[in-house]
Amino acid sequence: MANGKPGAPSLYTPELAEEICHRLAEGESLRSICRDDGMPDRGTVLRWVVKPDHPFSPLYIEAREAGGYADADDISELIQEVRNGAVDEKAGRVMLQGMMWLAERKAPKKHSPRQEITGPGGSSVQVSRIEIVPGEVPE
Repeated sequence: MANGKPGAPSLYTPELAEEICHRLAEGESLRSICRDDGMPDRGTVLRWVVKPDHPFSPLYIEAREAGGYADADDISELIQEVRNGAVDEKAGRVMLQGMMWLAERKAPKKHSPRQEITGPGGSSVQVSRIEIVPGEVPE
């Protein structure tokens, strides 16, 4: 009895994974998804996530990254709502900070202010000096 709901599935299926990942990619929280009837409890899903050989693990990572893009889109809408006066500026600032934090955690390679520089094949790069030279940017 997952979530205290009788009949909630505890076994992984590709169809269940697709539904969970689709909703995550839309920006819905895992907690919210797992509250629904017919969904496994959150602990079950998270156990699938942390097992690197489980088929759900890479799907979840991809869905979370897509959710980061959904959050970034929501941030753009919130900014417009603040500009239009539909949302109070102070409330909008608090919401914006939370949304940015979430987007950075879901898709850190794209939305984090700290970016990692890698070489061919993802190998590490040793940076000894950064020099800014005025002029044209090479293509």
